[in-house]
Amino acid sequence: MFLVQKRLFCILPCHKSTIHLSSFELCSLFSFSTAKDQSSDHKSNFIVVDPLQSCEFTSEKAAKTAKCHACHTKSSSSSLSIEFFKQNGWSDAQVMKLMQREPRFLCAKVETVLKPRMRSLQDMGFSDTEIVQLVSSSPALLYFRDIQSKIYFWRSLLGSNERLIKASRRQMFLLTCSLSQTIVPNISMLRECGISKQRIVELVVAQPSIVCQTNKCIKESIKHVEDLGVSRDCKVFPHALFSVMFTSKSKFDATFATLMSFGWSQPDCVAAFKRCPSIWQYSKENLSDKMTFLMKEAGCELTYISCHPVLLTYSLVKRLRPRYEVVNFLEQNKLLDKGHNLLSVVKLSEEMFRKKFLFLLCEEKFIARYDSYVAAVQGKQGELGLQVLSSDKM
Repeated sequence: MFLVQKRLFCILPCHKSTIHLSSFELCSLFSFSTAKDQSSDHKSNFIVVDPLQSCEFTSEKAAKTAKCHACHTKSSSSSLSIEFFKQNGWSDAQVMKLMQREPRFLCAKVETVLKPRMRSLQDMGFSDTEIVQLVSSSPALLYFRDIQSKIYFWRSLLGSNERLIKASRRQMFLLTCSLSQTIVPNISMLRECGISKQRIVELVVAQPSIVCQTNKCIKESIKHVEDLGVSRDCKVFPHALFSVMFTSKSKFDATFATLMSFGWSQPDCVAAFKRCPSIWQYSKENLSDKMTFLMKEAGCELTYISCHPVLLTYSLVKRLRPRYEVVNFLEQNKLLDKGHNLLSVVKLSEEMFRKKFLFLLCEEKFIARYDSYVAAVQGKQGELGLQVLSSDKM
Protein backbone atom coordinates (compact mmCIF):
# COMPACT_ATOMS: atom_id res chain seq x y z
CA MET A 1 0.00 0.00 0.00
CA PHE A 2 2.87 2.34 0.80
CA LEU A 3 4.28 1.84 -2.69
CA VAL A 4 0.93 2.75 -4.26
CA GLN A 5 0.78 5.94 -2.18
CA LYS A 6 4.35 6.78 -3.14
CA ARG A 7 3.64 6.39 -6.85
CA LEU A 8 0.43 8.41 -6.63
CA PHE A 9 2.36 11.18 -4.87
CA CYS A 10 4.82 11.22 -7.77
CA ILE A 11 2.26 11.49 -10.59
CA LEU A 12 -0.68 13.45 -9.22
CA PRO A 13 -0.80 17.26 -9.30
CA CYS A 14 -1.09 19.15 -6.05
CA HIS A 15 -4.79 19.84 -5.90
CA LYS A 16 -7.79 17.94 -4.58
CA SER A 17 -9.81 17.62 -7.75
CA THR A 18 -10.64 14.19 -9.08
CA ILE A 19 -8.08 12.82 -11.52
CA HIS A 20 -8.64 10.01 -13.99
CA LEU A 21 -5.88 7.59 -14.86
CA SER A 22 -5.81 5.55 -18.02
CA SER A 23 -5.76 1.78 -17.70
CA PHE A 24 -2.09 1.87 -18.68
CA GLU A 25 -1.26 4.39 -15.94
CA LEU A 26 -3.42 2.60 -13.39
CA CYS A 27 -1.73 -0.74 -14.05
CA SER A 28 1.66 0.87 -13.64
CA LEU A 29 0.76 1.84 -10.06
CA PHE A 30 0.49 -1.81 -9.08
CA SER A 31 3.37 -3.26 -11.11
CA PHE A 32 5.36 -4.42 -8.09
CA SER A 33 8.13 -6.98 -8.13
CA THR A 34 7.82 -10.16 -6.10
CA ALA A 35 10.47 -11.21 -3.62
CA LYS A 36 11.77 -13.68 -6.19
CA ASP A 37 12.33 -10.92 -8.71
CA GLN A 38 13.99 -8.44 -6.38
CA SER A 39 17.50 -9.61 -7.15
CA SER A 40 16.99 -9.20 -10.89
CA ASP A 41 15.35 -5.80 -10.33
CA HIS A 42 18.33 -4.71 -8.29
CA LYS A 43 20.68 -5.79 -11.06
CA SER A 44 18.66 -4.04 -13.77
CA ASN A 45 18.72 -0.77 -11.86
CA PHE A 46 22.43 -0.51 -12.46
CA ILE A 47 22.12 -1.39 -16.14
CA VAL A 48 20.61 2.02 -16.92
CA VAL A 49 22.83 4.16 -14.71
CA ASP A 50 25.57 4.73 -17.30
CA PRO A 51 23.19 5.95 -20.07
CA LEU A 52 21.59 8.34 -17.58
CA GLN A 53 24.97 9.76 -16.63
CA SER A 54 25.46 10.63 -20.30
CA CYS A 55 22.62 13.15 -19.80
CA GLU A 56 24.57 14.88 -17.01
CA PHE A 57 22.83 12.92 -14.25
CA THR A 58 24.93 12.62 -11.12
CA SER A 59 25.65 9.05 -10.06
CA GLU A 60 23.17 9.41 -7.21
CA LYS A 61 20.36 10.80 -9.40
CA ALA A 62 21.01 8.23 -12.10
CA ALA A 63 20.76 5.37 -9.64
CA LYS A 64 17.63 6.86 -8.06
CA THR A 65 15.89 7.30 -11.43
CA ALA A 66 16.85 3.80 -12.52
CA LYS A 67 15.48 2.42 -9.27
CA CYS A 68 12.11 4.12 -9.85
CA HIS A 69 11.40 1.76 -12.70
CA ALA A 70 13.38 -1.48 -12.93
CA CYS A 71 14.08 -2.25 -16.59
CA HIS A 72 14.40 -5.91 -17.45
CA THR A 73 16.35 -5.08 -20.56
CA LYS A 74 19.84 -4.54 -21.81
CA SER A 75 21.79 -1.34 -21.30
CA SER A 76 21.68 -0.65 -25.04
CA SER A 77 17.89 -0.25 -24.86
CA SER A 78 18.18 2.60 -22.38
CA SER A 79 20.96 4.16 -24.41
CA LEU A 80 18.85 3.99 -27.57
CA SER A 81 15.83 5.69 -25.98
CA ILE A 82 17.97 8.46 -24.52
CA GLU A 83 19.83 8.94 -27.79
CA PHE A 84 16.51 9.01 -29.67
CA PHE A 85 15.26 12.00 -27.70
CA LYS A 86 18.56 13.81 -28.15
CA GLN A 87 18.43 13.29 -31.91
CA ASN A 88 14.95 14.83 -31.93
CA GLY A 89 16.08 18.13 -30.48
CA TRP A 90 16.03 17.43 -26.75
CA SER A 91 18.83 18.88 -24.65
CA ASP A 92 20.56 16.84 -21.95
CA ALA A 93 18.68 18.79 -19.28
CA GLN A 94 15.32 18.16 -20.96
CA VAL A 95 16.02 14.44 -21.33
CA MET A 96 17.09 14.30 -17.69
CA LYS A 97 13.84 15.90 -16.50
CA LEU A 98 11.78 13.64 -18.74
CA MET A 99 13.45 10.46 -17.47
CA GLN A 100 13.01 11.57 -13.88
CA ARG A 101 9.34 12.23 -14.48
CA GLU A 102 8.67 9.14 -16.62
CA PRO A 103 11.34 6.44 -16.02
CA ARG A 104 9.39 4.00 -18.23
CA PHE A 105 10.92 5.74 -21.24
CA LEU A 106 14.20 4.09 -20.29
CA CYS A 107 12.68 0.78 -21.36
CA ALA A 108 10.56 2.05 -24.24
CA LYS A 109 11.10 0.48 -27.64
CA VAL A 110 12.34 3.12 -30.02
CA GLU A 111 11.22 1.58 -33.32
CA THR A 112 7.73 0.43 -32.29
CA VAL A 113 6.75 3.00 -29.65
CA LEU A 114 8.76 6.22 -29.54
CA LYS A 115 9.54 6.75 -33.21
CA PRO A 116 5.96 6.21 -34.56
CA ARG A 117 4.42 8.47 -31.88
CA MET A 118 7.01 11.17 -32.42
CA ARG A 119 6.51 11.00 -36.17
CA SER A 120 2.75 11.42 -35.65
CA LEU A 121 3.35 14.66 -33.75
CA GLN A 122 5.66 15.92 -36.48
CA ASP A 123 3.12 15.01 -39.18
CA MET A 124 0.51 17.04 -37.29
CA GLY A 125 2.64 20.15 -37.66
CA PHE A 126 4.32 20.40 -34.26
CA SER A 127 7.81 21.86 -34.31
CA ASP A 128 10.64 20.17 -32.41
CA THR A 129 10.36 22.79 -29.68
CA GLU A 130 6.60 22.30 -29.37
CA ILE A 131 7.01 18.52 -29.19
CA VAL A 132 9.48 18.92 -26.33
CA GLN A 133 7.00 21.14 -24.48
CA LEU A 134 4.02 18.87 -25.16
CA VAL A 135 5.69 15.58 -24.22
CA SER A 136 7.35 17.15 -21.17
CA SER A 137 3.96 18.28 -19.88
CA SER A 138 2.19 15.00 -20.66
CA PRO A 139 4.75 12.18 -20.99
CA ALA A 140 2.15 9.39 -21.02
CA LEU A 141 0.90 10.75 -24.36
CA LEU A 142 3.58 8.75 -26.18
CA TYR A 143 2.08 5.51 -24.90
CA PHE A 144 -1.29 6.05 -26.58
CA ARG A 145 -1.95 4.66 -30.04
CA ASP A 146 -4.80 7.11 -30.71
CA ILE A 147 -2.53 10.08 -30.19
CA GLN A 148 -3.66 11.75 -33.43
CA SER A 149 -7.38 11.71 -32.63
CA LYS A 150 -6.73 13.25 -29.22
CA ILE A 151 -4.49 15.97 -30.61
CA TYR A 152 -6.89 16.80 -33.45
CA PHE A 153 -9.80 17.10 -31.02
CA TRP A 154 -8.04 19.45 -28.63
CA ARG A 155 -6.39 21.55 -31.31
CA SER A 156 -9.74 21.93 -33.07
CA LEU A 157 -11.36 23.08 -29.82
CA LEU A 158 -8.58 25.32 -28.53
CA GLY A 159 -7.53 26.70 -31.89
CA SER A 160 -3.74 26.56 -31.66
CA ASN A 161 -0.75 24.50 -30.59
CA GLU A 162 0.17 27.23 -28.11
CA ARG A 163 -3.12 26.96 -26.22
CA LEU A 164 -2.97 23.17 -26.30
CA ILE A 165 0.51 23.13 -24.79
CA LYS A 166 -0.46 25.70 -22.16
CA ALA A 167 -3.48 23.63 -21.09
CA SER A 168 -1.50 20.37 -20.97
CA ARG A 169 1.10 22.03 -18.76
CA ARG A 170 -1.61 22.84 -16.24
CA GLN A 171 -3.19 19.37 -16.34
CA MET A 172 -0.91 16.49 -17.30
CA PHE A 173 -3.86 14.12 -17.80
CA LEU A 174 -5.78 16.38 -20.17
CA LEU A 175 -4.46 14.65 -23.30
CA THR A 176 -4.87 11.15 -21.89
CA CYS A 177 -8.43 11.43 -20.55
CA SER A 178 -11.06 9.49 -22.50
CA LEU A 179 -12.68 11.76 -25.06
CA SER A 180 -15.87 9.73 -25.43
CA GLN A 181 -16.45 8.92 -21.76
CA THR A 182 -15.23 12.06 -20.02
CA ILE A 183 -14.25 15.08 -22.10
CA VAL A 184 -17.02 15.24 -24.74
CA PRO A 185 -19.91 14.62 -22.26
CA ASN A 186 -18.49 17.23 -19.88
CA ILE A 187 -18.15 19.86 -22.60
CA SER A 188 -21.70 19.07 -23.74
CA MET A 189 -22.99 19.67 -20.20
CA LEU A 190 -21.19 23.01 -20.05
CA ARG A 191 -22.72 24.02 -23.39
CA GLU A 192 -26.18 23.03 -22.08
CA CYS A 193 -25.58 25.46 -19.21
CA GLY A 194 -25.35 28.27 -21.73
CA ILE A 195 -21.56 28.57 -21.61
CA SER A 196 -20.30 29.59 -25.04
CA LYS A 197 -17.60 27.71 -26.90
CA GLN A 198 -15.23 30.65 -26.51
CA ARG A 199 -15.80 30.70 -22.75
CA ILE A 200 -15.19 26.95 -22.57
CA VAL A 201 -11.92 27.43 -24.44
CA GLU A 202 -10.89 30.08 -21.91
CA LEU A 203 -11.85 27.78 -19.02
CA VAL A 204 -9.92 24.83 -20.45
CA VAL A 205 -6.77 26.89 -21.01
CA ALA A 206 -6.96 28.51 -17.56
CA GLN A 207 -8.10 25.46 -15.56
CA PRO A 208 -8.23 22.30 -17.70
CA SER A 209 -9.09 20.13 -14.70
CA ILE A 210 -12.65 21.38 -14.98
CA VAL A 211 -13.32 19.10 -17.98
CA CYS A 212 -11.38 16.15 -16.54
CA GLN A 213 -13.83 15.60 -13.69
CA THR A 214 -16.30 12.73 -13.68
CA ASN A 215 -19.64 13.44 -15.36
CA LYS A 216 -21.32 12.91 -11.98
CA CYS A 217 -19.12 15.52 -10.33
CA ILE A 218 -20.02 18.17 -12.91
CA LYS A 219 -23.75 17.37 -12.67
CA GLU A 220 -23.66 17.68 -8.87
CA SER A 221 -21.69 20.93 -9.07
CA ILE A 222 -24.15 22.44 -11.54
CA LYS A 223 -27.04 21.55 -9.22
CA HIS A 224 -25.21 23.01 -6.22
CA VAL A 225 -24.61 26.32 -8.01
CA GLU A 226 -28.26 26.53 -9.07
CA ASP A 227 -29.39 25.72 -5.51
CA LEU A 228 -27.36 28.73 -4.34
CA GLY A 229 -29.42 30.94 -6.63
CA VAL A 230 -27.02 31.38 -9.55
CA SER A 231 -28.94 30.72 -12.75
CA ARG A 232 -27.32 29.28 -15.87
CA ASP A 233 -27.80 32.49 -17.81
CA CYS A 234 -26.01 34.52 -15.13
CA LYS A 235 -22.68 36.02 -16.18
CA VAL A 236 -20.86 34.64 -13.14
CA PHE A 237 -22.21 31.08 -13.57
CA PRO A 238 -18.89 29.71 -14.96
CA HIS A 239 -16.98 31.29 -12.05
CA ALA A 240 -19.50 29.93 -9.56
CA LEU A 241 -19.24 26.46 -11.08
CA PHE A 242 -15.45 26.62 -10.90
CA SER A 243 -15.55 27.65 -7.23
CA VAL A 244 -17.93 24.84 -6.30
CA MET A 245 -16.02 22.18 -8.24
CA PHE A 246 -12.64 23.01 -6.76
CA THR A 247 -13.67 23.81 -3.20
CA SER A 248 -14.34 21.03 -0.73
CA LYS A 249 -17.63 21.08 1.18
CA SER A 250 -15.82 21.66 4.46
CA LYS A 251 -13.95 24.67 3.04
CA PHE A 252 -17.11 25.96 1.40
CA ASP A 253 -18.97 25.82 4.72
CA ALA A 254 -15.97 27.31 6.53
CA THR A 255 -16.11 30.38 4.27
CA PHE A 256 -19.77 30.90 5.16
CA ALA A 257 -18.88 30.54 8.85
CA THR A 258 -15.98 32.99 8.57
CA LEU A 259 -18.08 35.71 6.96
CA MET A 260 -20.94 35.17 9.42
CA SER A 261 -18.49 35.51 12.34
CA PHE A 262 -18.00 39.13 11.21
CA GLY A 263 -21.74 39.78 11.21
CA TRP A 264 -22.79 38.65 7.75
CA SER A 265 -26.22 37.07 7.52
CA GLN A 266 -26.76 33.92 5.48
CA PRO A 267 -28.64 35.91 2.78
CA ASP A 268 -25.63 38.28 2.67
CA CYS A 269 -23.31 35.32 2.06
CA VAL A 270 -25.50 33.88 -0.67
CA ALA A 271 -25.78 37.30 -2.34
CA ALA A 272 -21.98 37.68 -2.17
CA PHE A 273 -21.53 34.27 -3.77
CA LYS A 274 -23.81 35.30 -6.63
CA ARG A 275 -21.83 38.52 -7.14
CA CYS A 276 -18.31 37.23 -6.56
CA PRO A 277 -18.02 33.42 -6.22
CA SER A 278 -14.22 33.50 -6.33
CA ILE A 279 -14.22 34.58 -2.66
CA TRP A 280 -14.80 30.93 -1.74
CA GLN A 281 -11.36 30.02 -3.05
CA TYR A 282 -9.60 32.04 -0.34
CA SER A 283 -8.55 30.62 3.01
CA LYS A 284 -10.24 31.39 6.30
CA GLU A 285 -7.16 33.29 7.48
CA ASN A 286 -7.00 35.34 4.28
CA LEU A 287 -10.63 36.45 4.53
CA SER A 288 -10.37 37.10 8.27
CA ASP A 289 -7.35 39.36 7.82
CA LYS A 290 -9.06 41.34 5.05
CA MET A 291 -12.32 41.71 7.00
CA THR A 292 -10.42 42.87 10.09
CA PHE A 293 -8.51 45.46 8.07
CA LEU A 294 -11.57 46.74 6.19
CA MET A 295 -13.70 47.13 9.32
CA LYS A 296 -11.16 48.21 11.95
CA GLU A 297 -8.49 50.09 9.99
CA ALA A 298 -10.25 51.33 6.86
CA GLY A 299 -13.49 51.97 8.75
CA CYS A 300 -15.77 50.29 6.22
CA GLU A 301 -19.33 49.47 7.24
CA LEU A 302 -20.38 45.83 7.09
CA THR A 303 -23.13 46.64 4.60
CA TYR A 304 -20.60 48.34 2.32
CA ILE A 305 -18.37 45.25 2.29
CA SER A 306 -21.22 42.80 1.79
CA CYS A 307 -22.56 44.90 -1.10
CA HIS A 308 -19.08 45.04 -2.66
CA PRO A 309 -17.60 41.59 -1.93
CA VAL A 310 -15.05 42.07 -4.71
CA LEU A 311 -13.01 43.99 -2.11
CA LEU A 312 -12.14 40.63 -0.55
CA THR A 313 -10.46 39.44 -3.76
CA TYR A 314 -7.70 42.07 -3.67
CA SER A 315 -4.37 41.44 -1.96
CA LEU A 316 -4.26 42.91 1.53
CA VAL A 317 -0.48 43.39 1.47
CA LYS A 318 -0.03 44.66 -2.08
CA ARG A 319 -3.30 46.44 -2.80
CA LEU A 320 -5.78 47.17 -0.01
CA ARG A 321 -3.53 48.42 2.78
CA PRO A 322 -0.90 50.28 0.66
CA ARG A 323 -3.51 52.20 -1.34
CA TYR A 324 -5.63 52.98 1.70
CA GLU A 325 -2.58 54.34 3.53
CA VAL A 326 -1.60 56.57 0.58
CA VAL A 327 -5.08 58.06 0.17
CA ASN A 328 -5.52 58.45 3.93
CA PHE A 329 -2.14 60.20 4.17
CA LEU A 330 -3.04 62.58 1.33
CA GLU A 331 -6.38 63.44 2.94
CA GLN A 332 -4.82 64.07 6.36
CA ASN A 333 -2.25 66.40 4.82
CA LYS A 334 -4.98 68.20 2.88
CA LEU A 335 -3.45 67.19 -0.44
CA LEU A 336 -6.65 65.54 -1.51
CA ASP A 337 -10.32 66.20 -1.01
CA LYS A 338 -12.03 63.67 1.23
CA GLY A 339 -14.71 61.37 -0.05
CA HIS A 340 -12.82 58.79 -2.12
CA ASN A 341 -14.43 55.44 -1.46
CA LEU A 342 -12.08 52.51 -1.05
CA LEU A 343 -13.50 50.38 -3.86
CA SER A 344 -12.94 53.06 -6.49
CA VAL A 345 -9.35 53.43 -5.27
CA VAL A 346 -8.37 49.75 -5.28
CA LYS A 347 -10.05 49.05 -8.63
CA LEU A 348 -7.76 51.47 -10.45
CA SER A 349 -4.92 50.01 -12.49
CA GLU A 350 -1.45 50.61 -11.09
CA GLU A 351 -0.76 53.18 -13.80
CA MET A 352 -3.96 55.12 -13.10
CA PHE A 353 -3.41 55.01 -9.33
CA ARG A 354 0.10 56.38 -9.86
CA LYS A 355 -1.10 59.24 -12.03
CA LYS A 356 -4.06 60.15 -9.85
CA PHE A 357 -2.65 59.77 -6.34
CA LEU A 358 0.97 58.73 -6.11
CA PHE A 359 2.35 61.68 -8.08
CA LEU A 360 1.26 63.90 -5.17
CA LEU A 361 4.02 62.30 -3.07
CA CYS A 362 6.85 63.44 -5.35
CA GLU A 363 7.95 66.22 -2.99
CA GLU A 364 11.03 65.45 -0.93
CA LYS A 365 9.19 65.71 2.39
CA PHE A 366 6.80 62.94 1.36
CA ILE A 367 9.44 60.56 0.00
CA ALA A 368 9.19 58.24 3.02
CA ARG A 369 5.51 57.61 2.35
CA TYR A 370 6.20 57.07 -1.32
CA ASP A 371 8.99 54.57 -0.55
CA SER A 372 6.70 52.75 1.85
CA TYR A 373 4.12 52.24 -0.88
CA VAL A 374 6.67 51.08 -3.45
CA ALA A 375 8.25 48.68 -0.95
CA ALA A 376 4.86 47.08 -0.31
CA VAL A 377 3.84 46.80 -3.95
CA GLN A 378 7.01 46.43 -5.97
CA GLY A 379 9.87 45.70 -3.64
CA LYS A 380 13.12 47.59 -4.09
CA GLN A 381 12.10 49.75 -7.03
CA GLY A 382 11.58 53.04 -5.25
CA GLU A 383 14.37 54.97 -6.94
CA LEU A 384 13.32 53.94 -10.44
CA GLY A 385 9.68 54.65 -9.68
CA LEU A 386 10.46 58.15 -8.39
CA GLN A 387 12.23 58.99 -11.63
CA VAL A 388 9.18 57.88 -13.60
CA LEU A 389 6.85 59.93 -11.39
CA SER A 390 9.01 63.03 -11.73
CA SER A 391 9.04 62.78 -15.50
CA ASP A 392 5.25 62.36 -15.55
CA LYS A 393 4.80 65.47 -13.46
CA MET A 394 6.97 67.45 -15.81
